[in-house]
Amino acid sequence: MKKALEFIFWIALVAFLALGALIVLGQLLGVVALSPGLVEGAASALNWSAFSSATACALAAFALQYFPKEKSTDGPGAEQS
Repeated sequence: MKKALEFIFWIALVAFLALGALIVLGQLLGVVALSPGLVEGAASALNWSAFSSATACALAAFALQYFPKEKSTDGPGAEQS
């Protein structure tokens, strides 16, 4: 279950960061081209997908905090040979 949630978290994180960048770049292109339709269209076309993937990422991160952390062998207090 934890591996599946981690997979969902990383895929959703990459998706919403990429979609957010596409929204900003599309709006920037619209501002440079003096095209209000492009500014509005970039946001309206990608908002739902970006918000949905951000929500999936947040829910996966929230659920992951309830799983026990893995013990690290190279942290402070670890025995050294």
